[in-house]
Amino acid sequence: MPTILVVDDHEEIREALAEILEEEGHEVQQAVDGLEALEMIAASPPDVILLDIAMPGMDGLETLQRLKDRPESSNLPVIMVTAQGDRQNMVKAVQLGVRDYVTKPWEPGEVEMCVNWAIKAAGGAMVQQPAPQQLAQAS
Repeated sequence: MPTILVVDDHEEIREALAEILEEEGHEVQQAVDGLEALEMIAASPPDVILLDIAMPGMDGLETLQRLKDRPESSNLPVIMVTAQGDRQNMVKAVQLGVRDYVTKPWEPGEVEMCVNWAIKAAGGAMVQQPAPQQLAQAS
């Protein structure tokens, strides 16, 4: 069963994402900020990380940078799930190696699709196919 780490400072968002992902058959762990997430990832790396940008202390972009700087976590798929949908944050996240970018409020099925694609891509099954958001933008 794939493990998903949800990192968001808002409990209701973490709980909503956990419910969606558990219904998909995933094990879900939760962290309230980037620092807690880094500690959890160091102890037991998840299969996919859902990461908010706007958090107190260490924001999501700094957390992403630290993940990508560490050899043991540099290849973990990270999906930004954030209300920060502006181009500047998206570009920065892509430059740092984010797998996908979902803006709040997300569409029904969007988070599940992105997570499932990231898991399959990490396993090599779909590496040659475009990301779900690229598919949606192309149509």
